[in-house]
Amino acid sequence: MINKIAKDKIEFKDNVISFFNKSFYFIESSSSLMIDQYEDYDAIILDARDFDFTRIIIKKFRSHSKIEFYLKPIFLINNRDNEDPFIKELVDGSIVSFDQIPETINDINQIQMRITQLEQSVASSIEIQIFKKVLNYMFTRSVNNLKPYADMNTSIGYSYPIISVNYDTFEDAKVLEILEWAEKENLIWPDFHDRIYLCSNCKGGHLSYREICPNCNSANMRSEDLVHHFPCGYIGAISDFKNNIDTVLNCPKCSKNLRHIGVDYDKPSIINHCQNCNEVFQDYTVKAKCIQCATDTDVQFLISKNINVYKLTKKGRTSALSGIVSSEFTLSDEVVGTVNTKIFATMMHYEQERIKSNINLSSNIVVFYFSNIFDLYRAIGRSKEKSLLSEFVSVIRSNITPADFICINNPSVISVCINDETIENVKIMVMKITDIIEELVMNNFDRFQLEISTHAAPISKQISFEKQIQNIIKDLVEQA
Repeated sequence: MINKIAKDKIEFKDNVISFFNKSFYFIESSSSLMIDQYEDYDAIILDARDFDFTRIIIKKFRSHSKIEFYLKPIFLINNRDNEDPFIKELVDGSIVSFDQIPETINDINQIQMRITQLEQSVASSIEIQIFKKVLNYMFTRSVNNLKPYADMNTSIGYSYPIISVNYDTFEDAKVLEILEWAEKENLIWPDFHDRIYLCSNCKGGHLSYREICPNCNSANMRSEDLVHHFPCGYIGAISDFKNNIDTVLNCPKCSKNLRHIGVDYDKPSIINHCQNCNEVFQDYTVKAKCIQCATDTDVQFLISKNINVYKLTKKGRTSALSGIVSSEFTLSDEVVGTVNTKIFATMMHYEQERIKSNINLSSNIVVFYFSNIFDLYRAIGRSKEKSLLSEFVSVIRSNITPADFICINNPSVISVCINDETIENVKIMVMKITDIIEELVMNNFDRFQLEISTHAAPISKQISFEKQIQNIIKDLVEQA
């Protein structure tokens, strides 16, 4: 049954709303958490009555790797003035009823128009992949600042919703790392907001600060004033001067009463008594115990981090349209058995000339695209990126000849030149390599299913190698 609303301009059927050539999907609070079926809709209307459900759905959209999801316009309905910054920062507005859908059309058009202007090349590192998503979102929503919000749902006590949505709760310290990277790359500049201290072991921010005994590390201490009696010079804990009869202080050395502080006596310091080991001391040790990993750390060894408000630089503002150019990617020079992209392009140019001069010679280009490898990098840590790619190169190298050569274009793309083999044999080799790599990852990384797309083709004699490989990578990325 089709309900007509707002003078026959809005159609509603099976949670699909149509208006002015735009299609909306109404996600109810009882709907499935799966979002893949919403890719082709222009916008989402999300029932916000259930706070936890709303947060989950928003995170699923905004953390998605595909631009069709993470930039999808999302509007809330039945929103009860929720002040959660995670929700407020990651939706495009609220409506009171479906009658207000016409008011969202201009915002949707603006977002869709800006999406068409975005540069969408393959990211060369996880930092570039994530921060490019951030820049894309900021550009399509006309946002210029990254603001921190106090957030008890995070492990560090603060969140930057646009970035934090890409990480799990226990990974919040990585948000600060990527901001430091972006600042180093001159994409953003900081304005100091606050300073936090993190656990030196897990980088968690939920810490229990305790005064402890320097002898046995127990927090079971009793503190009392230290009293100095002027006439006789006796110094001792105030409990030494007290009696069980009245409140008058009596010196245990000379038995005189202490009447006037500043005249008869003073309290120069505090003395501490450990109830665990009976040690008496003046200076206690301050330690911070991490609630997350239980590591007990001297406060001087905690990790200090600045929480800043960030503003986009000129480079940052233009990077959504032109792409992020970083000089950090050097894995091709570091992984044994590979050549860098410049040398690879030069060698492929020679291959083109070689096969042009002799019709009996052949040369093939193979591209491996690991579409979800950044999810794996995020799980195992950036430090393991090189070793993992080295394993992939080792598998490829063991299945080709020494005369063939390999290039790591970026952490998600590996190109291989295979010479003097038929394309049929090359495709068989590629299938074998793909199976080995998938099994390698699954067996060593908690059954992670690496998604590999491949393309094998003879090197073209008509178009430049740069153009050919650019088209191959572009097709693989778009099809993944």
